[in-house]
Amino acid sequence: MAHFPTSRARTRAPRVRIPNDERITLNLGGKRAFATLRLLSLTGGLVEFPRPMDDVTLAEVVLMTISGPVKGLVEFLQAPKHERPAARPFRFIAIDDNDYQRLSSTVQLMLKQGFGA
Repeated sequence: MAHFPTSRARTRAPRVRIPNDERITLNLGGKRAFATLRLLSLTGGLVEFPRPMDDVTLAEVVLMTISGPVKGLVEFLQAPKHERPAARPFRFIAIDDNDYQRLSSTVQLMLKQGFGA
């Protein structure tokens, strides 16, 4: 069954900084692209592309985590003006329950290791 993460206005999902240049794979309408994962949470994250991307709104993403691969559908958001032009925040809009459990385990482990953002 699919999980559809939602944000709660009062409680922000914990975020973790990604310490290495962790590459992720994105499927952008049939085209494969790669980006570097910078931040991650249970509701989304921040990636940095090698060069600024066009107005891409949806993508399938595959994250290789210490808990196993996490696949999901993401929506790209408008980047804040203070971010680098190639950096794009995203939010998960659909993720399988097993993938969500792996994502949650990974975020919790990274928080314990001191990578909280």
